[in-house]
Amino acid sequence: MADIYDFFLAINLRDLPDAEEAELRWHLGLGPQPPELTIPIDFSEVVVDDNGERVIVEAPEPQLAQRGAGWKIGGALFAALEARENGGWALTARQELHPDYYDHVDPLLEWLGARADHPYVGEDGTEKRGGCGDFVGYERWYEDSTIERLLVIEDFKILRR
Repeated sequence: MADIYDFFLAINLRDLPDAEEAELRWHLGLGPQPPELTIPIDFSEVVVDDNGERVIVEAPEPQLAQRGAGWKIGGALFAALEARENGGWALTARQELHPDYYDHVDPLLEWLGARADHPYVGEDGTEKRGGCGDFVGYERWYEDSTIERLLVIEDFKILRR
């Protein structure tokens, strides 16, 4: 038995500065690790050094970069980032996630939610950009036949429902 989730994300993003685009590409397995990481993900790990002492090291790793056949879920694992004709980006990813890694994935999802490009009507009746209850994906425990946890954008954050 494994605690693996089928994770699917499909989101439109606003234009990104070059540095943010490069970091996102790295997280999706589409480019090299940039020299500086700015998405606030805690990659620190405790390891034992050559002297038997515990030390904290930074061990950054891409969060949505799996490729190939799924281990526990059927189908393929992938991530894609495509330029949209009207500007901005279209991101789609399907991954196998273990809950132990949510501490790394959740900050990335929050970062993406803040850059979402989904139109909605504001209180003043005008069209706004951002997020307001828009469906952007799901999580499904690998043995379940139904989807129970939807990912939605609300208040510029991606939330599990």
